[in-house]
Amino acid sequence: MEWEQALTQGSVAPHNRCSLIFIGETKEGQPFCYEDSFRIEKADLQELTLSMEYPSIHPLEKLHHVHFVEFSFKEQGMLYYALIDLLQLEAKRNVCTLKLTAPKALSMKQHRRYSRVCPPTRTPVTCRIVGVRGPTTHQGIVFSGQMLDVSAGGISFLSSTRILCPLFLEISFVLPGVEHKITVYGEVIRVELFGSDAYRVAVRFDHPPESVVKGIDEFCQAFHEKQEKP
Repeated sequence: MEWEQALTQGSVAPHNRCSLIFIGETKEGQPFCYEDSFRIEKADLQELTLSMEYPSIHPLEKLHHVHFVEFSFKEQGMLYYALIDLLQLEAKRNVCTLKLTAPKALSMKQHRRYSRVCPPTRTPVTCRIVGVRGPTTHQGIVFSGQMLDVSAGGISFLSSTRILCPLFLEISFVLPGVEHKITVYGEVIRVELFGSDAYRVAVRFDHPPESVVKGIDEFCQAFHEKQEKP
């Protein structure tokens, strides 16, 4: 959908609600991920002005450097989204007001689901945040995790880093018994609290290379065959 069309048909208009996802870093260099609903105050072809009331602590107070911001809204069961730039942030009397660039167009995305298997041994995972719903940067924030399950379609892992749906990750890992490292890209589709200080993250791979699909399939097949032996 073109941005001008969204304005003309009233999909983006004053008093409507939308969502923003902020990805950046704190002063300490730690990943900063935040998502919330905002009220549209003004929208035209060049800029967006949004606002959000907060009870006490400014939710973006720890945001030191912005990597990217995603704007999205739902209409008739469809999700529309685009990356935009933060121009100005003002916090006054428990109201956060943001001025952002307007996108030229809005995107949509469809999803698929796959079955998964658990690796037999502890398997570290290295992740890098490279976008929202798709790759937007080659230099992202790195964090680590421990694999819980994997398939040709996706992976889930535990991490102490709190991230959000639908962040786009570069994920690297070495499967047990496999010599070479696998690097693949995917979208975070689910984040759940696991215990008191960890998160279970599910990622759906995005167009993995055929060699990666084959390698993971062979690993899963060998795993199942071993499990079936008496």
